[in-house]
Amino acid sequence: MESIAAVLALAGNEVRLKMLFLLLDQQQLCVCDLADVLQMNVSAISQHLRKLKDGGVVQARKVGQTVFYTLTPALRPLVEPLLASVSIPLTASVS
Repeated sequence: MESIAAVLALAGNEVRLKMLFLLLDQQQLCVCDLADVLQMNVSAISQHLRKLKDGGVVQARKVGQTVFYTLTPALRPLVEPLLASVSIPLTASVS
């Protein structure tokens, strides 16, 4: 129950919910990709990612200078059903 409550609290913000949806859909994304798709600045995206990472919902992996974010494998089964019926219009495509 504790992990469900933590995920729901973090996903209660529309931007973070969209980020979770995108990470579920794309498997991994960097800050710049999320900023492009959500049409937000990198600083704002980074702040949201920090909250998700601190909450154990996402994890980071650095490749060179780029940090890629993914859903935490242990929480993926919890997040998938929550977002299964969600569809958001993407304003930019993720490559």
